[in-house]
Amino acid sequence: MTINGTDITMIRGDTESLTITCEDDDGVLRPFEEGDRVTLTVAFRVGGEAVLQKTAETFQDGAAVFMIAHEDTNDLQAMAYRYDVQLTTKTGVVKTIIPPSEFVLEGDVTRE
Repeated sequence: MTINGTDITMIRGDTESLTITCEDDDGVLRPFEEGDRVTLTVAFRVGGEAVLQKTAETFQDGAAVFMIAHEDTNDLQAMAYRYDVQLTTKTGVVKTIIPPSEFVLEGDVTRE
């Protein structure tokens, strides 16, 4: 599984951790800070209704960490989805920091 603009592939029903960082326009790491909000949205297609959405408002070493729990994907169809990540800064500036990219949810054999 990869992030920050690269496609994500995960197995339906697994528990995964996604760590997202941000760079400014000059390619310099811009740590998230108190008051920022980072939202990960997964949908069937760009502009479609979200099937999974997570928001981080606390950060670990300047990065947003999203836990994707078993329950978050267990009932979703195995297929390709689209995702993006949006930052709302503490000053209210909204910016898509990861543009629409592919989120592949692969099927599983063991179902619990």
